[in-house]
Amino acid sequence: MRKFLLKSGLIGVGAWWSYRWLSQRTAVKVPLNHRRTGVPYTTTPTLFIPGWGGNAWTYNGLLRWLARHGYGHQVMTIVVDRRGQLRVQGDWSMQADNPLIQVLFAHPFTRDYQQQIAWLTTVLRELKSHTQVATYNMVAHSWGGSAAVNQLVRQGGTTDLPRLNRLVLLGAPVNEATPTKPDAMYERLTATKQNLTAITPGIIHNVYGLLAGRLTDGEVPVHQITALRAVVRNSPLQYREHPVPGIGHGRLHSAPQMWQLIAHLLWSPDQGFN
Repeated sequence: MRKFLLKSGLIGVGAWWSYRWLSQRTAVKVPLNHRRTGVPYTTTPTLFIPGWGGNAWTYNGLLRWLARHGYGHQVMTIVVDRRGQLRVQGDWSMQADNPLIQVLFAHPFTRDYQQQIAWLTTVLRELKSHTQVATYNMVAHSWGGSAAVNQLVRQGGTTDLPRLNRLVLLGAPVNEATPTKPDAMYERLTATKQNLTAITPGIIHNVYGLLAGRLTDGEVPVHQITALRAVVRNSPLQYREHPVPGIGHGRLHSAPQMWQLIAHLLWSPDQGFN
């Protein structure tokens, strides 16, 4: 019996490490072999941020699709460990070809998204100091989006970070308060929203799913997402909401129809400043 339990334990550990290894593997990078008419190509990178428990699988399909359809291509993967140390894979020569950067958290199962806020700040500071990135786009799912919003508001117009151009949020629960319990993170967000007055103009696209007959994507109620309106009101940021009928929370980053929408929000000339 002892041998059986030991063997079972070893198998379990092996399976766990196999999962971790596979889930951190990014897709084979697809080059940008053609360019689309009407799509602006710049050196502004687009960062892809997963939600709670997310991994490389979150955006592998989208990143391949964007390259094959001529929108942009993945040039770099940044892995952030538990201590906030960065491991960078790949690089790019600052060419105007819409570079894409996949951000992965080595320990994605955190108690809340407080840690991700600090990690995102580290990533952006690294891009500004070592690659002279002046502006950035970001696509962020679920808690990754909540972290992105908090990072943006808390840092305000900090000069050691690149400035936001476009932020595409996918089902981000900004305010998770209940009738009996306030959301401390949201309260801090609203208390610091004056920082946005020092920010340069950018645009936030707040995308959320709507299941049939329900004001939710199956995991996040719409009111938790649209609470962002009150935070960005009267700031230099443009703010737009995009409800998508029939799309559940997990498909906001994986459904082909969402890939088309994300590309449109990132690079259509009528959707932002660049």
